[in-house]
Amino acid sequence: MLNLFQYQVLYDKSGESREPRSRKRKKDAFSVFYDSTETKSPAMELAEVIRANLEAAYPSFAKTLVRSNVTVGFWMHLPMRFCKMHLPKNDTTVFLENESGEEYILNYIAERTALSGGWKAFCAANNLLEGDVLVFHLVKPSRFKVYIVKGNGSSQTDGEFGIPCSDEPAEKDVEGGKKAKHLELLPAGHMEDNNQENGLIVADNNEGYAVNQSENESEDRASETLGVIKLSGSTVDFDNVEGIDNFSILLNGFAIDSELSEHHRIKYYELCRSQNSFLHSNLLNSINHKLAAEIIIGTVDISEGIRSSKLSSSHADYGVWDKTLKGFELFGMKVGFLRERLNRLMSLALESEEAMESECREVKLEQARVDSEMKNLELRLLKLKDTRERLDDEIEALKENAEKHELMFQEAVNAPW
Repeated sequence: MLNLFQYQVLYDKSGESREPRSRKRKKDAFSVFYDSTETKSPAMELAEVIRANLEAAYPSFAKTLVRSNVTVGFWMHLPMRFCKMHLPKNDTTVFLENESGEEYILNYIAERTALSGGWKAFCAANNLLEGDVLVFHLVKPSRFKVYIVKGNGSSQTDGEFGIPCSDEPAEKDVEGGKKAKHLELLPAGHMEDNNQENGLIVADNNEGYAVNQSENESEDRASETLGVIKLSGSTVDFDNVEGIDNFSILLNGFAIDSELSEHHRIKYYELCRSQNSFLHSNLLNSINHKLAAEIIIGTVDISEGIRSSKLSSSHADYGVWDKTLKGFELFGMKVGFLRERLNRLMSLALESEEAMESECREVKLEQARVDSEMKNLELRLLKLKDTRERLDDEIEALKENAEKHELMFQEAVNAPW
């Protein structure tokens, strides 16, 4: 818990700030990594005051929100060096706790060192806007305490959480044309009793500060290509999905795209497109993201198995697929069209098998009849051959007898008188 008394940071026309008063000021070793040497916004300077009073044993960093963080992609990149040193190397779940003690669960994508699923819900719940500054304090592994410094004077924060707003008008910077603002760091006593342990809350009493986005423009471009469509797939009309680039698989407000390979994600998009619907939109709320991802992967695998089926494919495979899809339906997955196609294929395969078996029986019977007739003919042919040989022998005997009679006749003719 922060041990801070009331601060007030005032900015004069020259843009320089007066040093805040505090009992003690701490500076952790990671400031050299994350503090910017460029001109800082008043919100960022106040965020650094907050960081200076955090417990130095736990690392922290401050981050100015840009457009892509709160209005376009809802994709929050974290400092790479901080992530490499303090966060897991694999995708995981992180917890964010705001000043009111409210806790949010988000997906952390290690490869991109960014927060994705759940970040939009966090932004909406805390009314985060472009130009706000967040102080992330890693109080436990994968658990941050987040302090919010409002940076654009939005009316959404005025009076909210019981924060008094200053009526003193902003002064104008003669040289830079920027508006100065009064930022107050209020003690915890201004909050409700059940939130006193969270330490402090920050009020922004002015408008119109132009936030420099140059340091985050690369993150802006990257996150715009990773658009999350809505908080929940069940509330989205699939007609709003223009293509795979802005297709996101959401479960209870959390993006689970990272649980799927790119191949499965594309194939699942094609299935959803064919039905013009998010197939997972009716999944039970009690299902965790791991099980939901397995259901989606299983659905894609079965659809590919159906596509590659042949008439000779095993009926046992069809049975296993149908039972699996039936189980997915019990969880709320829209796989009825796959079961219909599978049942159609099973019916056609069965009809084909029955027809083939019937025709095969007839052909085999005819084949047996022909074989029998051929055997009979072979026997008859053997008999005829025997008869032919006998007749040949008889002809030879007759020839010999004729020659004998011819010889006897000639002897009689030539006998002496």
